[in-house]
Amino acid sequence: MVLRSCWKSRHKNSCGPAGWIRPALLWFCVTQCVCGIGAVEESTHVIQKEAEFDVTYNDTVTSQNQTIYAFNHTISRNKTEGVRVTVDVLSRGSDSPILFVVRQKQAVLSFQIPLILRGLYQRKYPYNHVGRTLCQPPTRASSENQFFFVDVSTLSSQGTNYQLRVSRVESFTLQTDTKFSFTASPSQPQYFKYVFPDGVDTVIVKVNSDMTFPCSVMSIQDIQCPVYDLDNNVAFIGMYQTMTKKGAITVQRKDFPSNSFYVVVVVKTEDEACGGPLRFYPLRPDELIDAGNRSKLIDVVVTPAINSEVYVRGMLFILGIFLSFYLLVLLMTCVENKRMKNREVFQIPADMSPAETASLLGKNGDGQTAASPYEYGSFADNGSTLSSEAITDSATSTDNNYGYIGQMPFKRRTILYHLHHIAIGIGDTLPQNRFNSCTKSISTV
Repeated sequence: MVLRSCWKSRHKNSCGPAGWIRPALLWFCVTQCVCGIGAVEESTHVIQKEAEFDVTYNDTVTSQNQTIYAFNHTISRNKTEGVRVTVDVLSRGSDSPILFVVRQKQAVLSFQIPLILRGLYQRKYPYNHVGRTLCQPPTRASSENQFFFVDVSTLSSQGTNYQLRVSRVESFTLQTDTKFSFTASPSQPQYFKYVFPDGVDTVIVKVNSDMTFPCSVMSIQDIQCPVYDLDNNVAFIGMYQTMTKKGAITVQRKDFPSNSFYVVVVVKTEDEACGGPLRFYPLRPDELIDAGNRSKLIDVVVTPAINSEVYVRGMLFILGIFLSFYLLVLLMTCVENKRMKNREVFQIPADMSPAETASLLGKNGDGQTAASPYEYGSFADNGSTLSSEAITDSATSTDNNYGYIGQMPFKRRTILYHLHHIAIGIGDTLPQNRFNSCTKSISTV
């Protein structure tokens, strides 16, 4: 009805009670915009600070303010230097956690404090002290200045005190055959960089600790961001191994195009993965469990592995030992065979006839009837004349006998033969009656 009346009386100066609507709407919009801008300015009060390395900052954060720390970092292509952020929350009992966001050129790292790490059966372990290593972005320039920022914010209306410290890690690159010691915990994992030296294609990464528990995990990851260095994500990429006191992983150069890799060490929230005891289940499912002190002192060393040349040399050495053994056995067999042949030649000369051999063995010419002692060199039956044939046979037999006796030194002596001579030698020093009895006993044997 108001619009209709205004339409009908459009030539009039006023349109009834609707004349004040437009100014009221305009005023309402202006006031809302001003109040909204003031509210936004009040809720997004940002404080930016120029921060320095190795300086501890003690500040307070609330829902009305946000602090940004700006760090200037110089990156060199030939020098690898790590950066580590350490945060400790001093206020206890805060309902809302504090969020820390590290903004780099090519990576973003965020974590909250208290840091909640989950264990088996969804157990929750809070950590108020957190330390993280920043992933260094690669650079092609010889030297480059880069800024990174650490943002601190929370939704808690109450002020929460915290400590922030950013420091450089001087020994970030591991050296070959050099032991490096450090301390790690579930909320403070550690990782370091290793670069393959020239001439080394395979290395063995060894991690040792004097403490059996807490259980820990060593991981080998490629040089890329982000680095998975927490208990709930360390198994997502690369190679990993659960360990108590000792662990080792063999790494080859061909698996990493950048000729380098990260050695990541993470301490687990529970020891069940290493065969340790498991904590009691809390009475309430959402109850936080105090993890206690789970710091672990760890030593890491990277040593070159055995290359293919050493494997080949070892195989050839073993084959040479077996081959020399076979050659020695073959040589001994040949020598023994030759000795046996020479012994047969010495015992039965090759130029002797069967009749002469039979006569030497005490047989007749036919080899069947034993010869009488009187038949050697015998004369004719009438005894009147001397047979030339018998004399010749006797001479031949005598020569052969002398020849056979000449071969006696080459025959092997028996043990009794040597004992007999020993007994005779001992008998020279004994009285006569004892010597006779000893000689008789040896002769009897």
